[in-house]
Amino acid sequence: MDCLIELYDHDQLNNLVDILAFRPKKVVFIFDKRETRSQDLQAIKLACRKVLPNIRIEAVPITPVSLEEITRTCKQVIHQNPDCYMDVTGGGELNAIGAYLACRSTFTPIFKVDMINGIFINVYGCKSMEDRFSFPTLSMDVLLLAHGAVHGGHGHTQPSDSWFDPLFRFCQEIFQDISGWKNFCFYLQTGCTAYPASSPLFFSAPAQIPVSNGSYANGDKSFFHLASQLELISDYQQEKHWISFTFSNSSIRHYLTDYGTCLELYTYISLSRSNAFHDVQMSVKIDWNGERKIPVEVTNEIDVTCFYGIHPVFISCKLSEPSSEALQELSIYRSYFGGRHSRCVLVTLSSLDPDRSYSVWRAKEMGIHLIDGNSIRRGTLVKDMIKALKDSKTAPRG
Repeated sequence: MDCLIELYDHDQLNNLVDILAFRPKKVVFIFDKRETRSQDLQAIKLACRKVLPNIRIEAVPITPVSLEEITRTCKQVIHQNPDCYMDVTGGGELNAIGAYLACRSTFTPIFKVDMINGIFINVYGCKSMEDRFSFPTLSMDVLLLAHGAVHGGHGHTQPSDSWFDPLFRFCQEIFQDISGWKNFCFYLQTGCTAYPASSPLFFSAPAQIPVSNGSYANGDKSFFHLASQLELISDYQQEKHWISFTFSNSSIRHYLTDYGTCLELYTYISLSRSNAFHDVQMSVKIDWNGERKIPVEVTNEIDVTCFYGIHPVFISCKLSEPSSEALQELSIYRSYFGGRHSRCVLVTLSSLDPDRSYSVWRAKEMGIHLIDGNSIRRGTLVKDMIKALKDSKTAPRG
């Protein structure tokens, strides 16, 4: 395809999908100059060039005060780009009507994509393209760029595939005794701080470490034995009242000393192992690059992100029942990234009563899917998440 004329839409996924699907040599955005910010146009250009470095991009402003003006502008763009196709997936109804009239009078092919149902729609002259169309595989890097942000790396190191099985099994055991896990993490944190070793991977501390108020930090032996069995630690020894061992690597040290990471790890590994999701990432940090700022109460890190087909999915992981703030944070991310086509999921280890839990009611009102501890204990997290995402059409507006 030489040229694709795109009615610019404020939902950047509507702009991205067809460009990345057809990979034209040139794209022309027709945009409403009254409502379109220059930084948003710049963001979509950066995202396109991330995937298509040599693509030529132009932007043509319109002031859609009348159908005649829209049609006239579309005709001018068509005449300047004779071998072109018109995409009316986004851009509003009036603009789409004007583009249609311009295309019919100039015999220019025109199409749109039903993003909700995943259907290519031949509006006029695009019959041959129906069989060739398939949704592109998007990445979080490109999605963030399209919305004026930059992928800032990962707050927690993502485990390599070779560690999936032992970490997954360890998490399964953690969920059977979450209070014991909390004590175990506290013991390791206290020991690493109070008894620093010459190597950051070596641990050596008393089996009971005195802390404030005359109490002691101590770790459950079963967790030490399990970690040793799964080779998360090596050379484990407990002689009299002293414990020593070596963490397998710095990432494992972090996982074993961070109480809240276990559910994030479990979710990340579960989705990565399945064939239903792509570009699964953990602990994604967002760098807004000075262009836009999200509310101060929202963190710049998302626990797990992935794509379900064309839909970006934002996942928050909470060991306890989610608060209203946690739900609101997810909703804000949806409003910034992907809009109506994005999905939000909150995974919690708590078992929630759908008839009594405020969190269940509030999440439903906000269009956020809840996966609770019952799914985790049944081992159906992925299955239940897929069902929830399939049942979801679009995110609510606002």
